[in-house]
Amino acid sequence: MREKIIDIIIELTEYGELRNAPDTDLIEEDILDSLAFINLITRLEDEFGIEIQPTQMPGDTWRSVDGIVRMVERAG
Repeated sequence: MREKIIDIIIELTEYGELRNAPDTDLIEEDILDSLAFINLITRLEDEFGIEIQPTQMPGDTWRSVDGIVRMVERAG
């Protein structure tokens, strides 16, 4: 699942370095802008068959690959 999420983020953001630096802060480094964020939510919902309510998630969920993985695991 983690690798699939990394693949999706790289596809949406074209930030290929994420594979080598998965601990990168996606917000602080401006990797996830507002459009990429919306597209990421849609892709995660479609890929994993979950429903995501971003306003009900802690803000730090979206800062890292691991935070996103934990959120998807809880939603699934």
